[in-house]
Amino acid sequence: MEKTIKTFSRIENSFKGLRLIAMIALASSTIVSATSVILALRYAQKQHEKIYVLDQGKSLLLALQSDKVANKPIEVKDHITRFHELFFTLAPNVESIEHNINAALNLADRRAYEHYNDMQEQGYYSRLINASISQSLTVDSVKIDYSSYPYNARTYATMYIVRSNSVTVKDLVTTCTVRDIARSDVNPHGLLIEKLEIMDNSTRKEKMR
Repeated sequence: MEKTIKTFSRIENSFKGLRLIAMIALASSTIVSATSVILALRYAQKQHEKIYVLDQGKSLLLALQSDKVANKPIEVKDHITRFHELFFTLAPNVESIEHNINAALNLADRRAYEHYNDMQEQGYYSRLINASISQSLTVDSVKIDYSSYPYNARTYATMYIVRSNSVTVKDLVTTCTVRDIARSDVNPHGLLIEKLEIMDNSTRKEKMR
């Protein structure tokens, strides 16, 4: 009799162990299933936020609807800043000037080229090269009006002209409008600067080196 009781006790303990294992397995399966469903829903939601744009039948561009709106002010400001840095930063050699100017002109319309052509005809770049003058520019701020399109922008910058014996510091204030175009390798933001005008380029100070 005692042997039978011990046998039933062992069987009962075994069933308890099996129930515990089954409960653990069930709980684990539930957690895994719930996690998989949550991740799948999040992935599906992200996919719904995406749009695919066919660029003239040549390339497939992926854009995020929400990110495009959120990033627009950042992209416009960066585009304007980059243009000014390229267009007004000049080293005293032909290759460097051509590289910067060509890169800048990919970001702007013909008005920027007209400014470049005027400076070239006046011998500005030749004087930089012949006198070993370096010119650099720091953009201080960019004010952009998003209430109308194309966007109106005003840029405030400081220009440094370094000669062998002096440094001239000049203020630079420009205005322009910015509109959307197709993105490309040479214009990753897909923006175009138009109606560029130099409003102020006066000398702030000059100091000897």
